[in-house]
Amino acid sequence: MKRPVFLSFIAALLLTFIFISDAGNHNLPATMPKNPPDRQTAWVDSVFKTLTPTQRIAQMIMIPAYSNKTLAENADVTKFITDYNVGGIIFFQGGPVREAAMTNYWQKIAKTPLFVAIDGEWGLGMRLKDSTVSFPKQMTLGAIKNDNLIYEMGAEIASEFKRIGININFAPDIDINSNPKNPVIGYRSFGEDKRNVALKGIAYMKGMQDNGLMACGKHFPGHGDTDKDSHKTLPTISHSLAMLDSVDLYPFRELIRNGLASVMVAHLNIPALDTNANTPTTLSKPAVTDLLKGKMEFSGLVFTDAMGMKGLADYYTPGDMAVKAAQAGIDILLMPPDVPAAIDGIKKAIAAGTISQAEIDKRCKKILEFKYKFGLASKKKIDAKNIFSDINNSTSDLINRRLYEAATTLIVNADSLMPLRNLDSLKIATLCVGHKTGTHFQEIIDNYAPVTHFNLDAEFSSSEKDNILEKLAAFDLVIVALHSNTNSPEKNFGISPAMLDLVKSVKAIKPIVLDVFASPYSLAGLGDTKGIAGLYINYQDNDYCQQAGAEAIFGGIPVDGRLPVSVGNMFNVNAGFDTKKIRLKYSIPEDEGIRSQDFDPLDSIAKKGIKDEIFPGCQVLVAVGGNVVYHKSFGYHTYDKKNAVLNSDIYDLASLTKVAATTISIMRLYEQGLIKLDDKLVKYLPELDSTNKENIIIRNLMAHQAQLKAWIPFYKKTITAGVCDTNIYSKVKSARFPYRVAEGLYIRGDYQDTIYSAIIKSELRTHDNYLYSDLGFYLLKKIIEKQTNMTIDHYVRDNFYKPLGLVTLCYQPRNYFDLGRIIPSEKDTFFRKQDLIGDVNDQGAAMLGGIGGHAGLFSNSNDLAILLQMLLQEGEYGGKRYFKASTINEFTKYQFSGNRRGLGFDKPAPERDKGATCKDASDASFGHSGFTGTFVWVDPKYDLIFVFLSNRTYPYSANNKLVESGIRSMMQARIYDAVLKRKK
Repeated sequence: MKRPVFLSFIAALLLTFIFISDAGNHNLPATMPKNPPDRQTAWVDSVFKTLTPTQRIAQMIMIPAYSNKTLAENADVTKFITDYNVGGIIFFQGGPVREAAMTNYWQKIAKTPLFVAIDGEWGLGMRLKDSTVSFPKQMTLGAIKNDNLIYEMGAEIASEFKRIGININFAPDIDINSNPKNPVIGYRSFGEDKRNVALKGIAYMKGMQDNGLMACGKHFPGHGDTDKDSHKTLPTISHSLAMLDSVDLYPFRELIRNGLASVMVAHLNIPALDTNANTPTTLSKPAVTDLLKGKMEFSGLVFTDAMGMKGLADYYTPGDMAVKAAQAGIDILLMPPDVPAAIDGIKKAIAAGTISQAEIDKRCKKILEFKYKFGLASKKKIDAKNIFSDINNSTSDLINRRLYEAATTLIVNADSLMPLRNLDSLKIATLCVGHKTGTHFQEIIDNYAPVTHFNLDAEFSSSEKDNILEKLAAFDLVIVALHSNTNSPEKNFGISPAMLDLVKSVKAIKPIVLDVFASPYSLAGLGDTKGIAGLYINYQDNDYCQQAGAEAIFGGIPVDGRLPVSVGNMFNVNAGFDTKKIRLKYSIPEDEGIRSQDFDPLDSIAKKGIKDEIFPGCQVLVAVGGNVVYHKSFGYHTYDKKNAVLNSDIYDLASLTKVAATTISIMRLYEQGLIKLDDKLVKYLPELDSTNKENIIIRNLMAHQAQLKAWIPFYKKTITAGVCDTNIYSKVKSARFPYRVAEGLYIRGDYQDTIYSAIIKSELRTHDNYLYSDLGFYLLKKIIEKQTNMTIDHYVRDNFYKPLGLVTLCYQPRNYFDLGRIIPSEKDTFFRKQDLIGDVNDQGAAMLGGIGGHAGLFSNSNDLAILLQMLLQEGEYGGKRYFKASTINEFTKYQFSGNRRGLGFDKPAPERDKGATCKDASDASFGHSGFTGTFVWVDPKYDLIFVFLSNRTYPYSANNKLVESGIRSMMQARIYDAVLKRKK
C-alpha cells in the first residue's frame, strides 16, 4: 500500500521527538520489517539446505545489470544466475518498464530469490533517467531543518523502488564532507555537521526501511575528507583514531543504533585503522570485523563498494580481493570484476583453511535472513501496467516541492530587507547568468511584480558584460541568478571567476539580490557582501529550485534553511536567516491536501464550454490556504483558434471593476474618515441638492438598494442612422476630443458632464428593493476623485496595484501591453463597429475614456487573485496593511434583509440556486461577476479564492449561454467538492 503523503498527527509528533532527541538514544526501536522469527528461521533453513557450497559462496555476490541493454547483451547476468545462483543484481542505466521486465525474468529463473538493488541516493532518477523521479541531492537535504520531510522522501522512494522490484537502495550517504575539494562525495553528503548528517541519515533510512526497502549507510568508515576519487585511485585518510571516532564514525554509529540494515565499506587507506600498506578498508579485518562488527556492534549486512573501482582493482587480482574481503568480514561482494575468479578464490581459501566453510555458511544464512525480512520469501511478479504513472505521481511532486522549498537558505539579509516589500518603490531587473533564454525562475517572478529580464550565457564576452551593466544602471534593484552546469570542484561547481566578477561589478553600481543555483562552495571567491541585500542558496539548478528561489525572494514561501557546510572564511556551517510567507505561493492541489484529480472536472467543464461555443477561451485559478493550487488557461482568444490563451493574457473585467477599483477605494476613504457609509450622497456631491438623488444613502447605493435604474444606454443618443454624431466624436485625438472610445473614435472632452447630468436627471424606481445598477458606481467614481484629487485609475494604481506588485490589473491596457496579450471582447457592429481589443467593452465606460467606476479594468487571473488574497488575509499582503479587518467585514457582510448584496460585493443568495454561487458557498463568502464572462469569489471559511475569466461576449454579446449553462457555478461546486473532502 502506498504510504500517504501526510503523516497522522501522532506519527508526526513521535517522529519529531525522535529527530530532535539525541541521535544516540539506545532506546529507539529498530527500523526493520517485523517477521515471526520461527517462520523466518524455517524459511532460511529450508532454502539453505538446497544450496551447494559453491552456491552459498555465490549468495555473497551481486552483479551489475543494465536495462538499457537487451537480455542478450545482459547474457552474463543470466549465466551467473543460472550457473552459480548469485545472490543479487544491481541495476544501472535504463528505464523502469524494461527493468521490471528483466527483474521478472531473472527472478523467475533464479533458484534463490535475488536481491535487486540500485544506487539511488536521490531516487530512481539517479540511475534510471528514463521517466523516473529525482529527489534533491543530499547536500540540498542537509539544509533542511524539518527532518520529517526527509522521512517522507524516504517513504516515497521505498514505494517507487518496490514498485519496480527493487529491495535495496545503496543510500543514504552519511559521509561528513569536510573537504570542499572532495571530487566524489561533495553534493552527495548531507554536509559537515556530524549531528545534522546523522539526523538526516536516520530520517532517510527510517523512511525507506519503515516501508520495506533496505537502506545502506555509506561509505564506511567515512569518505568525506579526501581530495581523491576512490573510483580512480586509493585515497588516504590521515585522521587520527580519535577524530575518526568522534567525527567520521558518528553518523554510522547513530544509524546503527536506530536499526540500519546494511553498510557499504569504502575503498580507503586509513593508517589509523590498518597499518598494512595499500590495504583498503574493504579488505581490512581491523576495519570491518574488529571495528564495524565488533566495537560498533553492527549485525546487519556489510557490502563492499564496487570492486572494480581503481582504489581496489589496481592493487589486487579478482580472486585475491574476493578472498581478502571475505576474510575481512564482508558479507556481500558488490560487482566483483570476475565472478568465477571470485568464487574460485574463496573455494581455494576454504580448502586452504584461511577461511572456514562454517563462516561462509553463517554469512549465507545471514543474507537469506535479510532476504526474508525484505519480502523475498515468495517471488512476486511485477505488474508492468501503469508503472510510469505509479512512480511519477503527485506525491513525489509534492515532496520534491516541499524539500526544495525547505532547503532554500538565506545567508545574507541586509537590514532585514528580505523578502522584498514596498514593490512600488523599486524598479526591478533580473539577470540570469548561465541560461541564454528566459528561465523558470524569471517566469515565477513575473507572478509577483513587473520586472525586466536579462540573460547571459555562462561564457559571455566582455562586450556583453559592458552592455548588460549599462542597461542595469536604469534599475533600483537587480536580482542576479547564477546557474550551474557542473558539480565539479575543479570547475568551481559551474560558477566561473567571470561570473563572480560580474556579480561584483553589478553590486558596485546597484543593490542586488543574489540567488545561487549551485554548490555553496562556489561562493568562496565572491569576496565581501557589500551591496548584496539578500543572498540565497538553492544548491541545484532545476525547476523546483528556481521556483523556490523566486518565491523565497518575494515571500511566497517561508525560509528557514541552514547552510550545511562552511564556505571558506565567509560563511559558517548552519548559517541562515528565517523569513515568513507574505505572498501567494504557486503549487499543486496536494499541497493543501486536495487530490489533483479532484480538479479534473474543471478541465472538462472548461473544454465543454469551448466546444459548445459558450466562450472561445478562459482562465481558471483556484487558491487555497494562500497557495495557488490550480491555474490553467483553455481555448483561444477567438474562435479562429490562432492564439491559445495563456495565463499571462489579459481580459476585460467588466463589472469586476466595481469591486476591484471603486469599492476598495471607498473602503480606503471610509477608513480615513473621508466618507461615512450612512451619509447622503449630496454631502459629497452638492450638485445633487434639490434632485431626486439628494436623499440617497451611500450604504444603500453600494448595496444596490437606492431605487436607481439598472443602466442608461448613453451611447444610443449619440448615434443617428447608425453613424456616430460628429459633434460628439472625432476620428482623431485632439484637445477638443481627448478621450479614446475605440480605434479611430474619440469623444468630446465635456461629454462626461452630459453623462452625469443624465444620471442625475434619471427617474428613480418606485420600490426601494434590491436591483443591480451601474449608475451608482458612476457617482461613486466622482466622489472618489473629488475626495482624493486624483483620477480613479491613478488612485487605485498608486494605492493598491503598484504596492501589491500587480503586473496587468489596470485601465487602458493598450497603453502598457502588446495587443497580442489582450483578449478581444466583442465584434461591436452597432456603436464602434470594430473588434474591441484593449478598449473597454462597456459603452458607458468607453465614453468616459475607458475609465469608469462600474467598468474599465483589465487583468489576468493572477493579479486578481493577489488582490483577493489581500482581502482574504484581512487586509494585509506582502508585509503591508491595506485595510483593517473590521473594514473588510463591514463591506462584505449582508446589509439588508432580503438583499443578498454586501457593499459593492455580491454574496450568496439565501436560496443558493437563485444566485451566482453553488450551494456550498458560506455566508461569509463574497465576490462579483462581470458582463464579459468574468467571475471572482472569496470564501474565508474555506480560505478559498476562485477566479474565472472569459470573453463569452466574443463575437457577440447576445450570447447568453454562459448564464444559461451555469458553468461558473458548476466549476465552483466542483472546487468546493474537492476542498470539503481534502486531507489536512
